[in-house]
Amino acid sequence: MSRYGRITKSGLIYHVINRGNNKQVIFAEDEDYLHYLNTIQRYKKKFGFKLFAFCLMTNHVHMLIQVSGGGSISKIMQSITVAHTKRYNFKYQRSGHVWQGRFMSPLVSSDEHMLTIMRYIEQNPVRASMVGSVEDYHWSSYRLNVREAESLLLEREDNNCFLNLGSDLKSRILQYKQKMRENIETEKLEEIWKTTRKGGNYLSEKFQKQILELLPNRKKRGRPKQQNELIVTY
Repeated sequence: MSRYGRITKSGLIYHVINRGNNKQVIFAEDEDYLHYLNTIQRYKKKFGFKLFAFCLMTNHVHMLIQVSGGGSISKIMQSITVAHTKRYNFKYQRSGHVWQGRFMSPLVSSDEHMLTIMRYIEQNPVRASMVGSVEDYHWSSYRLNVREAESLLLEREDNNCFLNLGSDLKSRILQYKQKMRENIETEKLEEIWKTTRKGGNYLSEKFQKQILELLPNRKKRGRPKQQNELIVTY
C-alpha cells in the first residue's frame, strides 16, 4: 500500500511510536531513560509542542504530542532521535542506527479517542506483564498525570480530555485513576493496533471527515483511486 505524506498542521495530535532498530534495547539503564526525557523537555522549549502522555519501554517509545507552529512532528522526532542516538552510541562505544527507519505517527482526535490512547500508552507495561499495575512503572506519564503538582514534561492544564473528567483537580485525578484501572475493550485495542502496525489514524467520525481536507495532494503510479477509496494512511 502506498504511503501518504504525514499531515502537518498546527494543533494536530499524534500518537508517536518509535522502535529500536531490529527490536534492540534502547534503554539499558535508568540514565538512558532520564536522558531521553531530558531531551524531550529540551526540544519542547525549541519547538513549542505539548506532551500529554508517554511511555518509555525497553525497546520502543510511545508519546502523545500536539504540535504547534514551531515545528512539525517530523522535525521534532528527528531532533529527539538524533540527540539520543549520538549519546547512546558514544556511551556504549558503538556506531550505526539505534532506531528503526520510520516512526509511526497516527493522528488522534481530541475527544474520547484521545483518552483511550492515553490509557493505551500508560497501560503498556501492564499489558507486557512488566508490572502489575500502572503506578508501578517508573517511565511513563501516569505518575505525573495523577499527582497534584504540575509537571514540566506534561501539559495537563491544556489537555481537554483530562479537564473534562471533573470540576476540580482532585476529582479529575480520581476519575483518571479509575479510568486507568479499567482494561481497554478488545475492539478498541484492535483498532489502535491497526494504526500502530498498518498505518491509519485513530479518529472520531466527525474528525475523519475534517482530516480528508488536509491530505497531501500527491500523484501516484497506477490506476487512480476513486473518491470513495481514499484512505488516510502513513
